[in-house]
Amino acid sequence: MRNPGAQQPNSNPNPTQQQQQHHDNQTAIITNKTNRRHPGGSSPPEAHNQPIADPLAHFLAIPWTARLLTDPSAFGIVVSDRRPLASGEKQFVRGVLNGEATVRACVTFLVRVPPSPSSNGSGGGIGLLSKSKALLQGGGPQDGEDPEKPFLLFNALLDLGEGMCGFKGMLHGGAVVVLLDETMCAAANNQCDYTFTATMTTSFLSPVKLPGPVIVRSRVVRKQGRKIFVRGAIEDGDGEFYESRELYWQHD
Repeated sequence: MRNPGAQQPNSNPNPTQQQQQHHDNQTAIITNKTNRRHPGGSSPPEAHNQPIADPLAHFLAIPWTARLLTDPSAFGIVVSDRRPLASGEKQFVRGVLNGEATVRACVTFLVRVPPSPSSNGSGGGIGLLSKSKALLQGGGPQDGEDPEKPFLLFNALLDLGEGMCGFKGMLHGGAVVVLLDETMCAAANNQCDYTFTATMTTSFLSPVKLPGPVIVRSRVVRKQGRKIFVRGAIEDGDGEFYESRELYWQHD
């Protein structure tokens, strides 16, 4: 017999409880996929120095970014380290662009591109692969791809503030180039220890609306001797394709 004075378990949790359970499940998935070499999961703020205390939880609370992070094909999830370096390097990204009005949160992840990929250009919404066909082309022995170092799709989720605007509500063109340059550098550095920009071609297709989250993608598409060719793009949560770049790198 049940004790009438005892509190019975609630078999129908309220929406807040359901949301918390959903968030806990997502966090468990992410924890299993986080690259342990870098700060990840629920890292304390001092482990990354980003304005938002828990960048991963922040992006898990946004439906379209959460969908990307929890996709089974996403791996190597990293909460980007924005702590100052003793050498004084990277001050622009780790200092100037690391603030409440600029880049409020940054989480990166990797995706393997299949040999014959199709872009997300035909459907609505954002997808795990880019809408840029050029970004998904290239690769294989004919383009200098080493099976031990595949041309992975590098993805950076960024929450951008109004301090990044040129015209009101639009990302400054110079900031577009900087964000793509940094992201494409990360893709190039997966292929060798040191790279620098030799030439960069930028095509502005449409304005990036602010404030809010965007995804900046990059991928090496060809290696030729000391040359590394990289493509990049910026997309929003609706899968709208904003900018396409071609970057030429040279390495020692």
